[in-house]
Amino acid sequence: MPSSTFSSEIAESGSPPAARGSMSARGGIIALLAGLVVIFLGLEVSSPLILARLSHTEQRIAIEMQAAKHLRPFSANGRPTVLLVGNSLLLEGVQMDSLQGQTPQYEVSRLVVEQTHYLDWYFGLRRMLEEGSRPSVIVVSLATDQLASRFTLSEAFAHRQMSTRDFPQVVRETGLDRTTATTYLFAHWSRWQADKGFIRQCVMILAIPNFRDLAAHIADHGPHVNDPAVLLSAAQQRLPELADLTRQYGVQIVLLVPPSLRQDHSHEIQQIGERAGVPVWVLSPPGDFPRDYFRDGFHLNTVGSSIFTARLAQQLHTQQVLPCRPPESCDQLSAQPEAGRSQPTIHALQVEQPVR
Repeated sequence: MPSSTFSSEIAESGSPPAARGSMSARGGIIALLAGLVVIFLGLEVSSPLILARLSHTEQRIAIEMQAAKHLRPFSANGRPTVLLVGNSLLLEGVQMDSLQGQTPQYEVSRLVVEQTHYLDWYFGLRRMLEEGSRPSVIVVSLATDQLASRFTLSEAFAHRQMSTRDFPQVVRETGLDRTTATTYLFAHWSRWQADKGFIRQCVMILAIPNFRDLAAHIADHGPHVNDPAVLLSAAQQRLPELADLTRQYGVQIVLLVPPSLRQDHSHEIQQIGERAGVPVWVLSPPGDFPRDYFRDGFHLNTVGSSIFTARLAQQLHTQQVLPCRPPESCDQLSAQPEAGRSQPTIHALQVEQPVR
């Protein structure tokens, strides 16, 4: 009997510690969740600040994208606005100061996001136009294999260029699996999710000597679409998509094909563009520029970009793609020295080769 009473007392005296343990576990879980929320919010707030300090490229992209979102068909002085969009081929292939000087009748601006392809810009332009951007002309600069590519810039694309309305179509067009699709959806709302890859890259650049040179040597600049049938089939699908954007938003969209050392089937794509209602500018046929005009066989060097820029300026002059508002403003601009004058065709070999 005493042993029974003793056992009961032990059981009763043992119950409060169990209750206290239960409360402690619950409090620990709450504290853990609160800590994770604080860490997440800290990453969201600090991510753009860290990237702005580490990456001049991201600073440039942010400035150019903000300016592009506020473009109207005409500038304050009545000049039609022309927006050039593309990747590093545009960044290194067109000298903006020179182009702006040679085309005073237009207000020319640029938006470059490196490592982007067609889907980045198709959905990126859809979002920009939906949000109210209205340049008079958008010139999309892409190599022909990039026109046919299914690649995007991953989480950064999802955050900067994809709208939530287009998310289901993005999944279909890119063939994303469920895990990657979920990552894209989170990245659309999360700055940290979108920027972490760039931050990691910046840290690598700071930590590893000559990392940029190493990355340039191992970068894949080859064609991602080798089959001409696949390339032309993609062009037949995608150029009409750009034509639909032109009709929907009243913005003229042009495809600009950069110079290439290899056969890129740009002539056939130009014909497809004519049927679709999208001008395709091939200012340098495949193989027209010698190897000496390229920095790495893919990007133009200073000599090559100078010639290509002059050809682009000439194209804008001769096409007269836009009216000025009022019309006499173009006449005044064209009356400036060297402006609006009929230009001869600029041949690749007319420019003196650099001394080596």
